[in-house]
Amino acid sequence: MKDDYDVIIGGSGIAGSASSMILAANDLDVLMIESKTHPRFAIGEAMLPLSAVWMWIVGEYFDIPEIKYLSDANKVVDNITQSCGVKHSVGFAYHEPGKSFSGRHAHQLVPPEMPFYKESHLLREHVDHYLVQSAEEYGVEYVDETPITDVEINNENVSVTTNDGTINGAFYIDATGGNSILAEKMGYPDEQPALETNSRAIFTHVEGLEPFDDLIEESDHPQQSNSLHDGTLHHVFDGGWIWVIPFDNFERSTETKASVGLLLDRRKYPCDESLSAEEEFNEIIGEFPDIERHLGTADPVRPWIRTGRLQRSSNQSSGHRHYLTNHTYGFVDPLYSQGLVHTFESVFLSTTLLIEAFETEDFSADHFSPIDALHRRQLTTADLLVSNGYNSMADFEVWNAWTQMILAESIFPDLYIQRHCLKYFASGDLEEFESLLQESRPGDQAPFESEKEEMLQTMSETLDAYNAGKIPPETTAERIFNEMKHTEWLPKHVYDWGNEEERHIDFSDPEITGELLTWGKTEAPAHIREGLFDFEMPNPPE
Repeated sequence: MKDDYDVIIGGSGIAGSASSMILAANDLDVLMIESKTHPRFAIGEAMLPLSAVWMWIVGEYFDIPEIKYLSDANKVVDNITQSCGVKHSVGFAYHEPGKSFSGRHAHQLVPPEMPFYKESHLLREHVDHYLVQSAEEYGVEYVDETPITDVEINNENVSVTTNDGTINGAFYIDATGGNSILAEKMGYPDEQPALETNSRAIFTHVEGLEPFDDLIEESDHPQQSNSLHDGTLHHVFDGGWIWVIPFDNFERSTETKASVGLLLDRRKYPCDESLSAEEEFNEIIGEFPDIERHLGTADPVRPWIRTGRLQRSSNQSSGHRHYLTNHTYGFVDPLYSQGLVHTFESVFLSTTLLIEAFETEDFSADHFSPIDALHRRQLTTADLLVSNGYNSMADFEVWNAWTQMILAESIFPDLYIQRHCLKYFASGDLEEFESLLQESRPGDQAPFESEKEEMLQTMSETLDAYNAGKIPPETTAERIFNEMKHTEWLPKHVYDWGNEEERHIDFSDPEITGELLTWGKTEAPAHIREGLFDFEMPNPPE
């Protein structure tokens, strides 16, 4: 290590490594310090269409192909690792204690086939290691097994101390996660997380996992183009859920493992310290015959991890000459897989601001304040969705209504970001993405946003009344369905919003996507037509 750098980054996860490459590619001298080493186990493995789009945007905007590779399962296999699954399904299977699974209790979204991304299940130990190696190729100096012991933020520079001495820099990025030395020193973390969600986790990787589709009756399958095993499956029950992320569901993958994680509402499932993590996992899945049949025979290939409360929040994430990455700022819960979306939204904004700061020599807290606004919006929105998700799990009627709302809540925000890509393909102008930097969170200025937020708030208040015992489950579900039924901004020919019998939608079907585009360009309300469907469908660049 030298004595001085432009930027010092603590931590080398996806956010730290991606940021380091962008900054080094913009002629900044970057040091990245890691307390452990790579390859290493990490979670945050399941992508969404929106996380793939954001990886593509960040890689394209900053001309970093190594980041763009992450957006496409084929490019992951070609360039990074053959241990890569695909996420061509988002499935939920609801279970009741002592009862067999019924197909009426399933939901499945099959995402659209897009030419410029293909969502993956990322084996993070391989991906994170690749990004660190790529960062070094960009000229980033990387040191591992070097814990940071102190960080000083001064008027003219920053000082970072390790057991090997003190290094100076013009700026510090804290990507160290929940054990940040700087955040503690600055008093940023909330002593009690200001979040409604209250969950914990038990997780590992396993071998020998059979597809759930092979264990259930054919009549219980969603009957869509892709199976539940073609993506991430969520087993759901009162008080918790389980992620099942296979890495063997892509024909080009050589991996045989799957990631399995149990998330529990701590108020309904307090930790039983008399049991090991594995014993507690098996005891809980034993309540549900078909979850036990699916997961009970799989063999763990690494030690089980059991956490305390997952939720963290902070009162600030940036200041003079420093900022925290989104995961250092706070965390909610992996339900709805928003983590990688948040990471690349944050990398896009924060590295843009930092490059500007070096150009203008403005390292003030005010210059970086948009990062605070973004991280607050990410955390509060995730908490609202996830806490209501847990609150709806006690009864299938309520869960069914809330899950339909989650689909309604996500379909247009995804399209709004994709719209910027489609307009870029037509114009070839990177400025198509720059309007996203002006929003407190990308999507906040979308034409449907106020209506979506109003709908979400109404439904959240309905669930509050339900959880307070003021209204029964059937009334709760009816109110949520009615709210969707009477919205004008949701495309009714694509999906029968508000119909309690609707469970699945297959956007890989060209007829369905064609109907959506036709509706958007001809029949949608004017503000939706003009502010969301104002694009053509050009061919993306190679």
